[in-house]
Amino acid sequence: MRIAIQKGLEELKNELEQRGYDIFYIGENKMADAVLYKEADPYLYYEVNNIPSPASASMEDAAFGALLINITNKSTDEIVNILKRRTYSPLF
Repeated sequence: MRIAIQKGLEELKNELEQRGYDIFYIGENKMADAVLYKEADPYLYYEVNNIPSPASASMEDAAFGALLINITNKSTDEIVNILKRRTYSPLF
């Protein structure tokens, strides 16, 4: 699973890398399955999975959404559980 993470969350980045996740920072122009953030900044999330592609690109190359996870007050184990289930609701 490829995960984009907000800068400033280096400790979490290192922990998830040790667990085998492919982690990179938001804004590196890579495709992500999930985005981890602590502080809301909608402009940054626009950069995830928004890689320009030629007009003739197939659906395989099309950009699709990513799971947004606010990590505030969540342990690494809770975050990993959300990533494994691929579901998250900040309301509950």
